[in-house]
Amino acid sequence: MLAEIMKVAFYVFVVFLLFCLINYMPRMFAWFYGFKKQKHLVKNKDNKIAIVVPARNESMVIGTLFDSIKKQTYKNFDTFVIVKDPKDQTIEMAKEIGAIPLVCENQTKKSDALDYALKKIMKDGSYDSAFIIDADCYMDPKCMEELNNALSSGRQIIQVKKRVKNFYMKQKHANSIWSSCNGLIWTIIDDLGNKYKSAKGITNMLIGTGIMIRMDVINELNGWPYNETLTEDIEFMNDAAIKGYSTLYYEHAIIYLEESTSLKVTNKRRTRWMDGVINSKRIYNDRLKNANEKDKYYVTALSPCFLFVGTCLLYSLLNLIFGATLFIIGNDLWTECFLLSLVSLGVIYVAFFILTLFILMVGHIKRPWYEKILLLFIHPLFYMGYIRICLKVYLGLTSNKWEVIDRVKFEG
Repeated sequence: MLAEIMKVAFYVFVVFLLFCLINYMPRMFAWFYGFKKQKHLVKNKDNKIAIVVPARNESMVIGTLFDSIKKQTYKNFDTFVIVKDPKDQTIEMAKEIGAIPLVCENQTKKSDALDYALKKIMKDGSYDSAFIIDADCYMDPKCMEELNNALSSGRQIIQVKKRVKNFYMKQKHANSIWSSCNGLIWTIIDDLGNKYKSAKGITNMLIGTGIMIRMDVINELNGWPYNETLTEDIEFMNDAAIKGYSTLYYEHAIIYLEESTSLKVTNKRRTRWMDGVINSKRIYNDRLKNANEKDKYYVTALSPCFLFVGTCLLYSLLNLIFGATLFIIGNDLWTECFLLSLVSLGVIYVAFFILTLFILMVGHIKRPWYEKILLLFIHPLFYMGYIRICLKVYLGLTSNKWEVIDRVKFEG
């Protein structure tokens, strides 16, 4: 009788997994678009662009970004740098490259800095779009030129291709297994997701660095109203789906992002991001009913992932508890329960292993071949670290403070 109950429970578990797989299939189909090249667009005019750089306490790393801004082949832009402290040395550094420093002393979130700057830019009235980029990034010399080309698409929100800055550094301390693991997220978002969504006119997953927004959108929003969570970009994504703003991921415009070499700092970043993702879901869930079905599906595409992982974890936990009970009472079926518990966790690992394989085939991962093999096996475990992070968020054990993230100064 007990064996029959276990068999039925296993069948129920398999049915749930199949349901999750079927639900996620359209998202998996999008992965194959990562192998396709995007059409190169040609400008229809020289648009005036405002580069917006939130730079609270970023003087240690922002010099690299300023160097890349000076090297841009396209010149019809102005740079606005937002600091919090009026004595921040970033102000003088910004002036040296002809940038316009803005002091927003009452900022408590990145969204406050963006709102302050965008309202100044709106008031000026001479700009066609605003390009937001974080202080720790580096811009490809043709980034602004390609962004201007991308505006000929007619799309309202444009995202650049994101590569990992660490991969191009010569110093040994610039890379670690953790920076490499976390750096794979950009291939997931860009090549395995946004490339397909851009081709099909579906709302992209919007990331708050390397994003250009046309002024008609900024004027309609009256600045930057997304300040309910620490991930203002995820709020923007949800609202873009609701309002029907057109989005484009454009792989010919490239920036390079910094990844922390420390697991502790990486987890701090991941926790802040997941806190915003989960809380944005709570805030926008009802509002998304007004979005079209395709947009609604793709902006909530993490939901079947949560259901899949949750199902595996619950089945594993139940087998663990049941197996321990059977062991205590001397029933030999305890070994089968423990095995099933491990198998359910293994299912999560295999799913993330397949995802990692696609990332390494599609992405521009500039690492030695032996490190790629190592990543293939370690990244699924790193990705499973989101389980603990999500549990912390759901249990309310995360901080809602806009904490300063530790930086590593790279050269070259």
